[in-house]
Amino acid sequence: MLLNERERAQAVADVARLILASGQTAVVQRMVPGERLYGADDATYSDLAEIQLELNENPPEELPDKIDAIANVLPDADVLGEDRLVTDSGTYKIQSVEPAHFFGAVTHKILQLVKLHGR
Repeated sequence: MLLNERERAQAVADVARLILASGQTAVVQRMVPGERLYGADDATYSDLAEIQLELNENPPEELPDKIDAIANVLPDADVLGEDRLVTDSGTYKIQSVEPAHFFGAVTHKILQLVKLHGR
């Protein structure tokens, strides 16, 4: 065992404190089920929840050119690929959701985001 339960809980709590300390929030919007002629482009979205996040609008250079921002969210955040995040700086489509592992504990989720211009 790499970390005991107390150490895992401490790692998760430490990362949560960092995310909450950013003071940033976003509204998660999810696609309303229904028939669409043009895929997600003509979908209707509804507000699901407001979540805490740490948003970095300058992603590392090694990421593909199609990623405009990275967000770190709490591990229990209800977010899925194709959801949207509405922040103070704009609306983003979630391209991917990846759990961040630290010696056997999931400390947070990493979201790769694409900015939706004109929204």
